[in-house]
Order: sequence, then C-alpha cells, then structure tokens
Amino acid sequence: MYVRINVCENNMSTEIILHPRNATKDQLRKLLVSHGYIKCEHLWEWPKGSLNFFWFENKDFKSTDGVEATIYPASEELQKKLGFCPWALHTRTRASASRYDKEKQNETIRSARKHFGGKFYNDWHGYNRYTPLWEDPRLPEGRGIFFAYKRIKNRLDAIRPLLPDQKPLPDNEKIADLVRLTDPTRILYNALIPFAVSAIEHFFSQTFQILLHYDNGAQKKLKEQSRKIEISNVVSVVRGERQLEAIISDWYSFQNLSSINAAYRDWFGIDVLKILRRRRKIGKRIALLEQRLNQLIEFRHGVIHHFAFDYRLGRDEFLDFLTSVDTIVETFVDYLEKERGILIRAEFVDD
Repeated sequence: MYVRINVCENNMSTEIILHPRNATKDQLRKLLVSHGYIKCEHLWEWPKGSLNFFWFENKDFKSTDGVEATIYPASEELQKKLGFCPWALHTRTRASASRYDKEKQNETIRSARKHFGGKFYNDWHGYNRYTPLWEDPRLPEGRGIFFAYKRIKNRLDAIRPLLPDQKPLPDNEKIADLVRLTDPTRILYNALIPFAVSAIEHFFSQTFQILLHYDNGAQKKLKEQSRKIEISNVVSVVRGERQLEAIISDWYSFQNLSSINAAYRDWFGIDVLKILRRRRKIGKRIALLEQRLNQLIEFRHGVIHHFAFDYRLGRDEFLDFLTSVDTIVETFVDYLEKERGILIRAEFVDD
C-alpha cells in the first residue's frame, strides 16, 4: 500500500541563513540550546570563532537527519550591506531530512528572528520565506520501519555497482574450475555473504523492536512477563543506554529463520515462515523465499565458522543473493502494510 505525499520541496539540502539585527554570539548560542541543540564539531571549515550545533529528535522516529546550525562571524561586506550585527546564524537540513527536521529548521529561524530581528535567506525559496511543509500520514511505527527498510535498500543499492567483474571462464570445465580457484574476486563474493545476512538480521531485529514498542497487544504481553532480566540490563535501561525492546530482542537470534519466526509468532502472532513460503523471481529463476534465506544463512555459517569458500559463487550468483534479501524485505513489508494496516512506504512527489 503506497500513499502519495505531496512534497513542496526539492530533493536537495536546504540552507536558511539569518542575519540578526541585534544579537551577541552568546545570545544566539543560548537560543539554540533552548531549542534542544547540542554543541558539536563540523566537517566544513568555518571562520574562526564559529560555533557548531546539531539537533535531532529520537522520539517516535521524527528525525532522519536532524538540523545543523552554526553561529559564525558575518563578512564585513554583508555587515555594510545589511547594516546588521557581526554574527549570523546558518541552518541546514539534508536532502533526506524528514518533515519534522524541516519544521524544526523553520522554527529555529522564526524564533531567532522574533528575538533578534533581521532578515533571512532560504536558498530555495528566497528572502524571508520559510520552507513549505508536507503532511506525512505515517504513524511512529511506520516511520521507524521505513527507516530500517530504507537503510537496507540503500546499502544493497550501494554495493551492487562496486562489485568487480569475475574472470571469464573457458568452455573446458576442468580449466574453468582452475580459473575459479585462482580468481580473487570469488573470495570477495564469499566474504560479502555475511553482509547480506546481516542486512536480513538488522531488518528483522529492528522491525521486531519497533513493533514491540508500539503494538498494544505486545505491550500487554510484556507487562505479563515473568522472565528474569539480568541486573546489568536493568541498569542499562534505567540509565537510558538501552531500550527494553532491545533486551527482549536478545532472547532471539535473527540470523536463524526458525528463531525469527518464533519472535514474531510469540509477540505478534505473525507467521514469518508462511509469509516467506512464496515463490518469487530471483534473477532468471523462480525461487522459494524461505529456501533462499536458509541457503544464505547456511552459506554465511560456513564462511564464518569454518572459513569455507565456494568458488562456484560468481558475481551473478552473489547478485541473486542480494536480490533475494531485497525481495524478502519487500515481501515482509507488503505483509505489514496489507495485513497489519501499517503505512510504511510512501511515494513522495514534488508539487
């Protein structure tokens, strides 16, 4: 289930710079701190005396990239042109920033202007123009699962074009076997199998924790739990170092299909095995997703625990494994959207 969300914004980062009429460096610093910004380092080279800050909202998966803010000395040219104070406030949101990140950027500039006056410039919308916002109908669990989903998709997409070509194989099968044994790229393909499995593990683990946090039925089961938790874990929860949902997820292995199924069945009544007992086109063949995942897990086990390498694994075969991971993730997200009614993916379109 996809929902079209009109985005009144381009797909680039947005910079909004305020030149206050009257503000000291410390006054601007205090304003940012009052809005929840924390001091940080910056990758850019800013003029001497600049202060860098960052804001990010962890609650309910509102932020994707947060907001960068820098207090910096304005150039003499700008001071003469605008007739304002020697300090300026620069804010930036990245291209993948969420609606809430953009809203915070607007709010920061609006608050600073209210306190200190002046003019601001939005690099996409002009002078004294705030960034238009869009509605995001997703609930927190949908946003959280979407972030995990996109992270997996982005990592898989990033690695595909980087894979080196394998050595061409001759028609003679015996010579072809020798070529495989002496082809270092095949060792690389084998070594990347744990990467593919970790993508599955991360997605199912993160999705489990998100559902556990927001699902009312699962929360009720959690309150009824009598299983003991180690004191070290209790301390980490009290200190805010870990979430209780992460500790519950440690009870299961998300590198094992039967354990993944047990986790989702125990807490949400979801039969992952049934969902993955479907045939999908993987590469040039139709494959059973459950079988493909088990093959991938067994392959990873051989590499990690026995340092076993299969030299028959070529570039195309490895790409098929990546496609299998992609398809498994898409299939499970399809289920959550269609059967559980959780809006996760959305099609963003520019106005």
